[in-house]
Amino acid sequence: MTFPGIPARAWFERSEFPWLATLEARSGKIRAELLEVLRSDEGFRPFVDIDKAHPGAAYWEGVNQSPSWNAFFFYRDGERFEDNCQRCPITAAAMDSIPINRVADHSPEAFFSVLKPGAYIPPHTGVANIRLVSHLPLIIPSDCGIRVGTETRGWKEGQSIVFDDTFEHEAWNRSDKTRVVLIFDIWNPYLSTPEQEVMR
Repeated sequence: MTFPGIPARAWFERSEFPWLATLEARSGKIRAELLEVLRSDEGFRPFVDIDKAHPGAAYWEGVNQSPSWNAFFFYRDGERFEDNCQRCPITAAAMDSIPINRVADHSPEAFFSVLKPGAYIPPHTGVANIRLVSHLPLIIPSDCGIRVGTETRGWKEGQSIVFDDTFEHEAWNRSDKTRVVLIFDIWNPYLSTPEQEVMR
């Protein structure tokens, strides 16, 4: 779904979202909760879970139904994962305190995104330009990266990145260690408050 009239920008800068500084200030405590839940597999599930008989499954073969790209969800398709939120109360409270994108039966989406050593997320695109995707990097080994549109960037622990995922993007972890970022959807700032309310 494309909302007409929104400027097409692949990348946004942290300075455009002053509230990110408050979230980033909590990154140490959020990381501590992450390390605790990483001690077991409980609550994690493959981010991509497509029936292998589906025509599109072959494209995602490297990560489909695989722990190579795992997720610990706080929200998915608008559903709150209460058990996970209770295990990570600081992270859950942080997600509830920001202008997270909320659309009935669709969003928010918020989760720890765990990319195992050697994992590769192939090029793909999101579905709606009314939202942006933000990453709060928590565990970032060397030789990890993300391309959005024509520009490739890395992650720096505790410093968010924000992009429009309707631009083609891909990510990789070429290190021998696990990479973890907190991913969450926010409203595209080009939408006015009344437009956001309508899109809800």
